[in-house]
Amino acid sequence: MSSAFNVDVAIIGGGIAGLWLLARLREQGYAALLIENAQLGTGQTLCAQGIIHGGAKYGLHGQAGQTAEAVAGMPDLWRRCLRGEADIDLRGAALLAEHQYLWATRAPTSQLAAFFASKLMRGRIEKVAAAGKADDDYPPALRHPHFHGTVYRLDEPIIDVASVLRVLAERYRDAMVRHDGPALLSTDSHLTLRHPDRAPRVIQPSVTVFTAGAGNAGLPWATQQLRPLHMVMARGDHLPGQLYAHCIGASEVPRLTVTSHYDAQGRLIWYLGGGLAEAGVHRDRDAQIRVAREELQALLPWVDWHPVEFATFTIQRAEAHQPGGGRPAGFSVLREGQVIAAWPTKLALAPLLAEQIAAVLPTLKVQPRPLDFSPLADWPRPAMGVYPWNREDLAWS
Repeated sequence: MSSAFNVDVAIIGGGIAGLWLLARLREQGYAALLIENAQLGTGQTLCAQGIIHGGAKYGLHGQAGQTAEAVAGMPDLWRRCLRGEADIDLRGAALLAEHQYLWATRAPTSQLAAFFASKLMRGRIEKVAAAGKADDDYPPALRHPHFHGTVYRLDEPIIDVASVLRVLAERYRDAMVRHDGPALLSTDSHLTLRHPDRAPRVIQPSVTVFTAGAGNAGLPWATQQLRPLHMVMARGDHLPGQLYAHCIGASEVPRLTVTSHYDAQGRLIWYLGGGLAEAGVHRDRDAQIRVAREELQALLPWVDWHPVEFATFTIQRAEAHQPGGGRPAGFSVLREGQVIAAWPTKLALAPLLAEQIAAVLPTLKVQPRPLDFSPLADWPRPAMGVYPWNREDLAWS
C-alpha cells in the first residue's frame, strides 16, 4: 500500500452539501477532498424539487422566526452565484424559473395574511391580479375562467439541480474520488480508499466532514432522524404547461407543491410534493396515485387527467435529531473532536452550512495550504446520478 495522502479536509458524501463545501474550501485554499461511494446527488439531492426557499414555506408552517430569517437571503445569494458574482461560481447551471407561485384555493387565514405583510416578507411576495390571467405572468395551468383562487408570486427561484452538481463536479474534479463501500474512519482517523480496479490508498485528513445524508448514521454521537416522503410524478401531453407553485387551502401546510421538469425523452414532468407526499407515506403506490389524481382533478377540474401517467417513489429526509422528531429549524452541524457531521436540511441552505463549517476549521488548527492532487489523478471519479423521473426501475401507469 502506498504512503498516506494528507489532506486538510476529507468530505464524505457527494450531494449538494458535500459539493458546495468542497467548492467553498477549495476557493479558500484548503486541501479538501470529496469521497463518494455511489453517484453524485444520489440519495436526497437529485430528489429535491430545486426550490430556493426564501422564507414563505416556513411561514406557512408557523416557523416564521429563526428558519425564515435564515433562508431569507438565499434566493439572492443563489442568483448571484448563477451569475458568477459570488464566492461560488455557478455559471453554466440552469435556472428553471425565476419565481415560484403560491396558489390559495380560498382566502388566506389571518395568521397567513399577517405573515405575508410582515417585514420579513416585504418585497418577497406579491399578489398577482386576477385581471392578468391572460398574461405570461400568470401560471398557464391557472389561466382558466373557472379558476377562482388567489395567486401570489414568491421571490423563490427554482434551479436545475443536476446542472448545479455538474458545474461543481467539473470545476473540482481533481479533488473528487470514488470509493467502494462506506467510508470508515480508523482509530487513528485515516480513511482507506478502496476500488476493485485500484490498490487501496490511505487518506489522512486533519478534519473529516460527513455530509452523507442517511450515511451519517455510522456516527454514534451524531444522532439523526429520517422523515419519509412519498413523491409523485406525472407526465403526458395533457399536462397544462409548466407550473412551479405551492397550493394551499384552509391549512397553512401546502396541500401540494408542484415543480416542472423534462425527462430524457423531452417529456414534461410534474413533480408533486407537499402535503400529498407527507401524508402519502402511509399509502402504497396505487393508493398514492389514486389520491394524486383526485387532488389534481379537484384543483384543476378543467384539465383532462385520464391520459396522464403517474409514478411514485419514497425518499428519506435525513436530518439531525429533533425533539419529538419535528421539522428542523435550519441546517445542523455537530462535532466530536476533528470529525464533523452536517445536514443542510434544505438544498437552499447548503451555502450557509458550508460557511459555518469553514468558520470552524481555524479553531481546529487547520489552515489553508496548497496541495498537488496529481497522485490521485488516475483514481476513478464518481459519475453523475439521475433524476427520479429518468429512473428505469419505476413503473408508470
